[in-house]
Amino acid sequence: MKHKLKSACMVALFSILFLPGAVSQPRASSPPAMLIRCGTLIDGVSAVPRRHVLLRIEGRKIASLGTYTGAFPHESVVNTIDLSTATCLPGLIDVHVHLIEEDPQRRELQRPPKSLSGQNLLSMLRFGFTTVRNLGTDSLGPSDIDIRNAIDNGSLPGPRLKIAIGAGRNLGTTNTVAKGPTELRAAVDRVVNEGSDWIKLYDADQPGPEDGDKYSVEELSSIVDEAHKKGVKVAMHTIALEGSHRAIVSGVDSIEHGVEISDSDLKRMKDRDLTFVPTLFVMQYLIAHPGEDGKAKWEDFLMRSLDTYERALKARVKIAFGTDLGATDSIWNPAQQFQIMVSHGMPPMQAIQCATMEGARLLGMDTQIGSVEVGKLADIVAVQDDPLTDVSSLEHVMFVMKDGQPIDLINQY
Repeated sequence: MKHKLKSACMVALFSILFLPGAVSQPRASSPPAMLIRCGTLIDGVSAVPRRHVLLRIEGRKIASLGTYTGAFPHESVVNTIDLSTATCLPGLIDVHVHLIEEDPQRRELQRPPKSLSGQNLLSMLRFGFTTVRNLGTDSLGPSDIDIRNAIDNGSLPGPRLKIAIGAGRNLGTTNTVAKGPTELRAAVDRVVNEGSDWIKLYDADQPGPEDGDKYSVEELSSIVDEAHKKGVKVAMHTIALEGSHRAIVSGVDSIEHGVEISDSDLKRMKDRDLTFVPTLFVMQYLIAHPGEDGKAKWEDFLMRSLDTYERALKARVKIAFGTDLGATDSIWNPAQQFQIMVSHGMPPMQAIQCATMEGARLLGMDTQIGSVEVGKLADIVAVQDDPLTDVSSLEHVMFVMKDGQPIDLINQY
């Protein structure tokens, strides 16, 4: 009897000490909450805006969306933000930028305002672009991967980065050129192992016979196949009809610039669910600042690009917002491209969705960003006026939040 009693006591003690839930544990404290009152919300997915929306932010994410009437609810919160006279939107996404400087003399990471890369990234964030895809330098200066990771761990302020390396004229190493499917597959493996999120390929800059000397369909198909096996996507810079055609039939995920694309290839893009990234404003910028390339060249590129863009709209091809913003001493506001997209046939709501949910889908991040929905990261921007009436209001953001943290739009870091 004593033995049985002792055994029972030991079982009870074991249950108290070790079994899950056997002892009442103090509940973990909830993350600090923040309330944002939005007069109008364009959420990135709905066809019409919502009015008088109350957002609850907990930690990095959107915890709830409701409707407000009157003052803020009486509850303990870290902060309340009143945007009741403003229009709120998801954080904007530019899927084609070159913000990281090329400087072989400087390989260390520097915070702004010291480094050009840091200045560019901080400016982009303050313009309301909370996520961007950097389509590569030639790996001169700080590693694109290192800068992406520094932003992720909070040591460098800037938009969330997706990186494409291997963005030179070939997928070879510094001193070699990869040719043929076998070498190109190995080059893709190397680039992915280095940490790249995307593969970026170039085709010829000008229409003409040299266009045929670039990647063959067989080579492009091998690159795409190997990248997809590794879980990454492929973007390809194209200018001429033939280069665009080879990229599309090879199944690349996005066509960058796409100055000339035939109607039949636009239909292929629609049927295969490929994304078009027309970089329109950069050409307007280069017409005004032609440098050595000449104004006439960029006027021709813009004319052909706008024709392709308008035909792509009619063909209902998926379009994502990308500007080709470069690493310069004074970067322009990429939101200026919205006016061009709208003036050439795209409804303002669709243009906004190109820079929110369509961009998120292209980046494979649509469960995290691209819309203001419960459970997604709290990336939110606000403008004073109605961008559906005047899309240029997106050039003047008054509030930016990334990952649940408001961004200082004035002071240096």
